[in-house]
Amino acid sequence: MQPRIRGLHHDHVDGSLAVAKTLPELYELSGLPIPSAIASVADDTEELAKFFRNPHENLVKKFSLITGALQTEEAIRYAVREYARTRRREGYRYVEAYFAPQYHTKRGLAVRDAANAFYNAMRSADSDLGIKVFPHLCIGREADVETGIAIAKIALEYDGEMALNLVCDEAAHPPEKHLPAYKLTFGSKVKRDCHAGEWVAKEPAATYRARLAANIRTALFDLRCDGIGHAIPLADHPELVSYVVDHGVRISGCPLSNLACGAVKTIEELRIGELLDRGVCYTLNPDDDFFLPPMEEVVEKCDAVFRFTESQARQLEENVFGGAFAP
Repeated sequence: MQPRIRGLHHDHVDGSLAVAKTLPELYELSGLPIPSAIASVADDTEELAKFFRNPHENLVKKFSLITGALQTEEAIRYAVREYARTRRREGYRYVEAYFAPQYHTKRGLAVRDAANAFYNAMRSADSDLGIKVFPHLCIGREADVETGIAIAKIALEYDGEMALNLVCDEAAHPPEKHLPAYKLTFGSKVKRDCHAGEWVAKEPAATYRARLAANIRTALFDLRCDGIGHAIPLADHPELVSYVVDHGVRISGCPLSNLACGAVKTIEELRIGELLDRGVCYTLNPDDDFFLPPMEEVVEKCDAVFRFTESQARQLEENVFGGAFAP
């Protein structure tokens, strides 16, 4: 039975099709020329998508073409509003949107100003567009420890109205690097999430999945996360599954992202049906639907592989709201 998903827990604003469609307007708002790499296709969404589609090729540089347009408060507010408007039009009632402010300071905007522009635009979308958007303030994990701490302090100021997340290059920057930032939020209302168990160094191959699992453990036990993004080998470890279930930790899965990026050979490896049957609060998500498969395809292909039962489909639908971070 194919589930009908009305919300997202894992959605990067700067990797969304909604924002990519507005690149010409965003560069204009930022007072910058459109980069030559995309100048000829910036007005053609399909051609632009083709340019971005291969996640193995210059992914960081491609992302910078989008974040490069989000260097003013006005541009950030415009992008967030278009993002929320698109998600509402697609039928979503609730989304958790990811934003890493450190990437929006190239023209002098402070991390705090970028974060505030993001948050205020989200709240405006709540009231004007009829969709609940819950913001995740993200630490791009290549940042130094001090920057991570500064971002955590901003999240704390919002007193539970904004989650803290850790994103990007897990292989070079494991979760423990930003433990000082996460420790600041212990005992607060701030929800903690972390991309963990997504990817690590390919070699030595014999310990690859064990090292993925080690990052999940760090996120659970040291960073005390309320949610984990990806968690690819979770089902291989019954003790971690039991902990996740017992402590109400939600898992925001991105199966087709994992497949497209080569993190799994088949989505069967994720054993989503087993996780649902064990009571894991697992949700399906697109990750970055501009250059990765959209949500409709995620649901369709996962259902074709796992053949969700009526109970599992209902769990996937209900987990969106049962596992929501919004107060």
